[in-house]
Amino acid sequence: MLTNLILGIIVTAGALYGVYLMKGLDRFMDEEHNLHKACRKKEYAVVFGRGKEVEEISGWFKQAGIQPIFMETIYIDRDWKHVEYLAAVSNSDIDNLSVCTLFRKMYPKAQIFSLCNEKANMRLYRHAHITVFTEKEELMQRLELLIMENEVGAA
Repeated sequence: MLTNLILGIIVTAGALYGVYLMKGLDRFMDEEHNLHKACRKKEYAVVFGRGKEVEEISGWFKQAGIQPIFMETIYIDRDWKHVEYLAAVSNSDIDNLSVCTLFRKMYPKAQIFSLCNEKANMRLYRHAHITVFTEKEELMQRLELLIMENEVGAA
């Protein structure tokens, strides 16, 4: 009888100690997961312009897991820490060039894409080191490649 009681106490103590260790392991895993989430940067893509092109291009960025930000006027928010991409698709080459130049200075590592509305301005885009496209379809193809690169990088 006494042996059964002592054996029962030892088994119960072992089970309680195992539960204590598992809770500690769960806490450790939660802290590690939260730290990993905090370290992972959220990427943003700024889409400049208006109309249907903006919606289509922002859809491509959403598919890539990048948060799109819409702009109709030239504006930069200081809270945009991790802007990785800019797509300038407005109907005005002057506005596109202005926003691209501003973003090049503010975010030197960002990938900048723009639509050129008049082929005579193509040299200005290239002089500013902007990836320029003459048609929306070319830009969409480039964004599709960008999505594939992000999916391969995530895997």
